[in-house]
Amino acid sequence: MLAAARERWLETLTPYMLLLPAIALVAGVLGYAVVSGTVMSFYRVEVWEPGEPFVGLANYIALFRSPGFRNSLTVSLIFVGATIVIGITMSMMHALVLNHTSVGRSIFRAIALIPYLVSGVAAAVMWRFLFTGDNAVATQLMDMLGLSTVSWLADPDRALIVVIMANIWFIAPFATLILLAGLQTVDPELYDAAEIDGANAWQKFLHVTIPSIMPMLSLSLMWLSFASFNMFDIILPLTGGGPGRSTEVLAVYMYQLAFRDLNYSTGAAVMIVILAINITLSAIFLRAAGRPDHDR
Repeated sequence: MLAAARERWLETLTPYMLLLPAIALVAGVLGYAVVSGTVMSFYRVEVWEPGEPFVGLANYIALFRSPGFRNSLTVSLIFVGATIVIGITMSMMHALVLNHTSVGRSIFRAIALIPYLVSGVAAAVMWRFLFTGDNAVATQLMDMLGLSTVSWLADPDRALIVVIMANIWFIAPFATLILLAGLQTVDPELYDAAEIDGANAWQKFLHVTIPSIMPMLSLSLMWLSFASFNMFDIILPLTGGGPGRSTEVLAVYMYQLAFRDLNYSTGAAVMIVILAINITLSAIFLRAAGRPDHDR
């Protein structure tokens, strides 16, 4: 009996032990980056001057007084807000279609994941090809429709729209798979009971589907917000933060500070601001997922 209990204990513990080295490695790398970045944000680190004097909150004060930071924060909020609203809507619609597709579901699910498997730089090059130059696909399409052509990436407002579309195309498929996994766990008897009570399709979606998949929905929102606030590898090759600073989100602004201006301390402060925003949004989404059904 003792041997059987020990065997069950080992069987339960083995998966966690196998995952432990990878978890420890990731946690160590991320922990070191966060701790070193936090410490650096309280010092003045300059390449050409020896010593690193402690300056306290001076880097943060200078950061929040900077017009460049306020512009990047505004652009990031618009960028992330549009991505979350449009991305979660499209992901939900896509997941619902896949959930009701009985033939070739696994094939369509694999196709849906293709954008997420492409590297960010490759995606940026593809979107730049679509919207740049006289031979761009968007330009040729507008010519076919008899519309006047526009320089998408040369106009501040249109460039931001293109960046948002590229970001949604890149990160939304993963949210689709998360929502699809949630939809496949909903008990069909709940829909039958709602239909007996006279609920229409919209009412069943609102009062059965949404509460049932709320944890997955919150996880999808966390993914969209986290990936968008940290998005860098699409925006820099696609627009470089321009034209002007119309697409310079916080991640790009942090890169420009640290690697172009060699202002490592203020760049570290931007990193901490991004981390704080991500933690705040994640806490909000987790709290929404943890609410009882009658509080929603």
